[in-house]
Amino acid sequence: NKILVEGLEISLDDASSELCFVSHAHSDHISAFKQNKKIIASEETFELLERKMQLINLPKKLALYPAGHMLGARQLMANLDGERFVYTGDFSLHGSYTYPPAPILECDTLMIDSTYALPNLCFPKRQYVLERMRKFVLQNENSIILFGAYTKGKAQELISFLNTECKIAPVIPQNTAKICEKYKKFGIKLDYIEIGTPEAEEQMNSSFVAILPPNKVNFEFASKLSWAHNREVKTAIATGWAKISRFPVDAAFAFSDHADFKDTLNYIYESGAKKVICANANQEAAAFYLRKVGINASAKTSKRQEKDLKQQVLFDF
Repeated sequence: NKILVEGLEISLDDASSELCFVSHAHSDHISAFKQNKKIIASEETFELLERKMQLINLPKKLALYPAGHMLGARQLMANLDGERFVYTGDFSLHGSYTYPPAPILECDTLMIDSTYALPNLCFPKRQYVLERMRKFVLQNENSIILFGAYTKGKAQELISFLNTECKIAPVIPQNTAKICEKYKKFGIKLDYIEIGTPEAEEQMNSSFVAILPPNKVNFEFASKLSWAHNREVKTAIATGWAKISRFPVDAAFAFSDHADFKDTLNYIYESGAKKVICANANQEAAAFYLRKVGINASAKTSKRQEKDLKQQVLFDF
């Protein structure tokens, strides 16, 4: 998972070289930071990880572009022996409340995130998901509402949704508030109430909306909270995995910061890439499916035989 640019070996979202590109600040992409490597990343990513920005003279044949997904996420484009190479990391093409969408970059070789690059992973239209979420909040305005969302990235997007569409400032934990402060530093307005403050104590005496880590939001916790507050508690989760997974909550919304199957294919076709390398989750199954539909695709790392993948891939023919 490396490229060679003007004599410099650069690893992509791993720590296998001395110089590493980190696409964004989610924990499964930051091993290079943990190992104190030389880092190529956006200023926002350094800020979110509370690291001092490293001053590295980037090769002229290398450039970074927005990737959508979350604050600071970047794609990498490099000119390798006259051919353009693009690595997306996690990306999204749709509009967002807190970050710009990823542009589709023309290239010869595309290494693309394959997390949702299977035909059974098509999200509902974003506007439909947003409207369902808005109705859920407004219909339960006299209850306590608990949303499960990842602390870094998804929680901030959900806060902005609640601010914009529901005129609500949610209650959030201290560690989520800390990330929100980083977002605000880069000009993203977020209105929230931090748990443990007098304002939060007052708000939590009546109905309120809270955003917590997904593993904290379930029927058992809701029951305990309902008993403590003598008020109905409604639970929800916001994640792309709501498309195919069940959660112990009242409502699950496919509110994703990833490209789904349709957007992944859209990127592949519009980029003009002659070769596609699937990276991250589902890479082997995604590459297998893409070859079936005529795309020159391979997995970043190949460990399985094709016959083992036939039962994993769901076809939409």
